[in-house]
Amino acid sequence: MNTENIFGKNAYFYDKEYDPEALLKLISFGVQQDENGYIFVNLDGRCVYANRRAFSMFYIMDDLNLLYETFDSWRTGLGIEEDATSWCRIFVSAGKERLYRVRYKRVHDEIGRIIGNVYSIQNVSDSLGGEFGEQYRLTHDSLTQLYNKEGFFGAVRNLLQNSNDDQEYVIVYSNIKDFKLINQLFGIDKGNDILVNIADSLSQGVKENDVYGRINGDQFALCMPKSRFDDKVFKQAIRETTRRLTSASYSIHIQLGVYEIKDRDMDISLMCDRAYMACKSITKDGVCEIAWYSDDMLINALLEKEILSSFDFAIINRQFGIYLQPQVYADGKVFGAEALARWIHPENGIIQPGVFIDVLEKADLIYKLDRYIWELAAKQLALWRGTPREGISISVNVSPKDLYYLDIREEFNNLVKKYCINPRHLNIEITETAVTTDVSKCAKLILGLQQDGFLVEIDDFGSGYSSLNMLKDINANILKIDMGFLRKTENPKRAQVILNYTVDMAHELGMGVITEGVETSEQLEFLKGMGCEMFQGYYFDRPMTVETFENKYKEA
Repeated sequence: MNTENIFGKNAYFYDKEYDPEALLKLISFGVQQDENGYIFVNLDGRCVYANRRAFSMFYIMDDLNLLYETFDSWRTGLGIEEDATSWCRIFVSAGKERLYRVRYKRVHDEIGRIIGNVYSIQNVSDSLGGEFGEQYRLTHDSLTQLYNKEGFFGAVRNLLQNSNDDQEYVIVYSNIKDFKLINQLFGIDKGNDILVNIADSLSQGVKENDVYGRINGDQFALCMPKSRFDDKVFKQAIRETTRRLTSASYSIHIQLGVYEIKDRDMDISLMCDRAYMACKSITKDGVCEIAWYSDDMLINALLEKEILSSFDFAIINRQFGIYLQPQVYADGKVFGAEALARWIHPENGIIQPGVFIDVLEKADLIYKLDRYIWELAAKQLALWRGTPREGISISVNVSPKDLYYLDIREEFNNLVKKYCINPRHLNIEITETAVTTDVSKCAKLILGLQQDGFLVEIDDFGSGYSSLNMLKDINANILKIDMGFLRKTENPKRAQVILNYTVDMAHELGMGVITEGVETSEQLEFLKGMGCEMFQGYYFDRPMTVETFENKYKEA
């Protein structure tokens, strides 16, 4: 019997002159005495050997086939892949729970051919009902069996306190983009299945001394030496994992935030917070995107926190106001204005929307601000009633999330009744992005608003990828096209052709066109040559206070 063929590269030291059969008996005896269970499977998938410990762990008496059937049924029932290199799960038999950590390895011969497989099974807790089990439950996540937040924090603290001072470490924090949506659409069981698979992939990819766990919901964290963190390696591993999990109905996008540990005495929770800040900074939509923490992220996070903590107070105390940007014909005669939100802070002065709009959108609070701005616009129209400005319309924005939180039609009709205004003067701007998220819902909404007397504008037309397809179902009154459509392309002549046809098409469909972002007389003449008649942009005027607008534009 050739022992080298059997053990190959996995047998590091043995005496080649020793009797092979005696050697096998000696090794067998050693395996039998080991505290771990071992199950050996040949290339045909047949169990060829198991030690006594494996039989006792699965409560099987001297039946090799039954042992492997029991083990394999447990593995497949958990959804563990056949070649998964490591997992940790609870096995239940006769009303008793056992937590087993399983490691899987392929056995190769001396020239690298696979000649079999071996499962090593460790009893992590003799009984989860005992003292050890209680401690385990306090520090481990019941779904994935990884460390939970408290267990991870403690293990990282222990690692940093007892490791080489010269070793540099990083915290890697992961987040699954739009994971809540997967739970809502496909159910908690599908979401849990995804989390378990990610946990298993994490377990199989780390080194022995790395610390990793499920911190919260769909968020995992890993503490590892900085020298071993490689962006390309991580991205490739995540792509392989997401490829297995992605279906025809959904795709998995994972964001990684990385924080380099500078001060080992810092609270571990703060380290994770900073890695998570890096996660949140990611705007790209790739399968795997990675961002490293910088101090600017902390500054932005503090600003975001300040905005959110003072937002409700600002609404109650009427700190928000509207600025009006005129909408004019080519000769400069005003016909309308767009209402733009400004935060008029008593201490910090006027805060531009670029500072707070994105924060409120991410926090799902934008609908509160939008509803407040709509009312200010309606109130202003009421003040103009009976004056030479009565014919001037005001356009207000509807954010994509407003469609989910508010009954748009009811909101605007209530404003018309409350302030006794003509709905034709309160124009409603809906972004193309909002429309394309649910075309049928928006088509029904727009038709209803038009029946109520409102004019509906599609804002940012051309910014998405379904613009033309959308127009066959959406019958808006006005398309708003930004001049950025021309400025942001490397092929301006082709863009001009598309813009020209878009303007002609809108007119053919009975829609007006407002061109935004007009900044020069050359742009104005160019657009007039295309048939554009209505404009908005710095060439005519910047956004201004209502008082300035009234002083400058006396009548429609």
